[in-house]
Amino acid sequence: MADDDKIAAVVKYLSEELGPDAIENNYDSGRKAQVFKLSSGGRNSSAVVTDEFFEKNAAAAIPGRLKAFLLAEHLKDCNFPLVVTANGLSD
Repeated sequence: MADDDKIAAVVKYLSEELGPDAIENNYDSGRKAQVFKLSSGGRNSSAVVTDEFFEKNAAAAIPGRLKAFLLAEHLKDCNFPLVVTANGLSD
């Protein structure tokens, strides 16, 4: 499970890039990941950020890594959860 600074870095990135109405997050022990659910204008999307991603990235590096993975752009076009691993995105 990620520390609060790393979770806050993801929330800040999502807020700045997507400006959602709401972001909820919780830990899914089965997936070993933090799940971020975004809602905006009647549209819902989610990012599942794995423990592996959090372990390999410092809080300060997280926004840049997510930007490099084009997470925000993919979330705008997806109707299914996107999984963020240390190596990139998967579905």
